[in-house]
Amino acid sequence: MKDIQKFFENYLSEYNQTWYDKDIEKLKEFYDTDSNKLIYYDNHKSNDTYTLEDHLALISDFFDNGKKTESGEVEELTIENFNAFSKGDAACLCFIARYKSFPNPHVRTTMYLEKAKEKWKVLHVHCSFEPEKMITILKSPRGTNPRVFTAQW
Repeated sequence: MKDIQKFFENYLSEYNQTWYDKDIEKLKEFYDTDSNKLIYYDNHKSNDTYTLEDHLALISDFFDNGKKTESGEVEELTIENFNAFSKGDAACLCFIARYKSFPNPHVRTTMYLEKAKEKWKVLHVHCSFEPEKMITILKSPRGTNPRVFTAQW
């Protein structure tokens, strides 16, 4: 199991490096370019894509022109709570990503991969910012039913 974890940690590091390098050709190697399959749910508005072609066009524009995101550029990530699951030719990577320049809220990330021609290819990515933090205070005065108070911050 540790070998699987290490393998996919390295895989993710190489994948992320293509983003840091803004290397679209190298990034394509992580996707199944023969099938054009990729569903990518991004944690930024209007960045979801439903084909690899659309995703690569969006990313090429981002690499060339930047975006109105945290810094406007590709952000270096810190990866936490990394877990990899695999069976046969399918794998799932789950982790917390934090932008180094903007660590909170964190980004919950799931990646689904399949082997194609003996290489692991990303077919689905789901990134979402940590939900609003909630405080729930339960009070039960003199043994009565609890009242729930919720506050957002």
